[in-house]
Amino acid sequence: MMKRIVDSLLDLIYPRVCEVCGRSLLRGEEVLCLHCAFDLPRTNVHNDPFNTIHRRLATVSVPVERAAGYFHYYREGGYNDIIHRAKYQGRPSLMRAMGERFARELESDGFFDDIDIILPVPIHWMKMIRRGYNQSAYLADGISNVTGIPVGDNLRAVRGHSTQTSRSDFSRWLNARSVYCVRDSAKLAGRHILVVDDVITTGATMIACCNAIISAVPTVRLSVLSLGVAHMS
Repeated sequence: MMKRIVDSLLDLIYPRVCEVCGRSLLRGEEVLCLHCAFDLPRTNVHNDPFNTIHRRLATVSVPVERAAGYFHYYREGGYNDIIHRAKYQGRPSLMRAMGERFARELESDGFFDDIDIILPVPIHWMKMIRRGYNQSAYLADGISNVTGIPVGDNLRAVRGHSTQTSRSDFSRWLNARSVYCVRDSAKLAGRHILVVDDVITTGATMIACCNAIISAVPTVRLSVLSLGVAHMS
């Protein structure tokens, strides 16, 4: 009862609104109002054993087993604002909340069955200092909160790289290669790893991460997950 009173008072001072349409959120709603949650442009690609994400990651050294993306990511549109605010406007908790929401939807389809560990795509320590957080780590935490799968920090960024946003496909690949490495690789041997990131566009970053893992630990199994999946013409 006390928590409900406190939450109601906080809602008066700092109204909770839908991140897409701006409507006031009702009790039980989180990040999205019921209307926008219903209209979320879900990809449902995890139901396809060889989907658009698999095709973008076709150059990974071993086949990616499962691939999931929550919604279609368009540069123009309210849903991409969730990722932008989490990434650039100091609100990483949005990623945790969306990770929890997506994980609850995927659980019933068995997507997380036999996955042993979650590895978020890392950022370089200099970027971590500037930004203060890694949004993909918050996404991983949200998934872990629902599934109980532990989050590891074995994947590391050994050098910084500039933003991928305005780069061509080939330039993205050049920018991402050799950025990532694996530490404590023996702890990953034989494990089924879920690599998570906020958005998959061309797949260059995810390919670089997966290949780094395979190079260090050839016995792993790999699956991937992102919130957004960018439209590719």
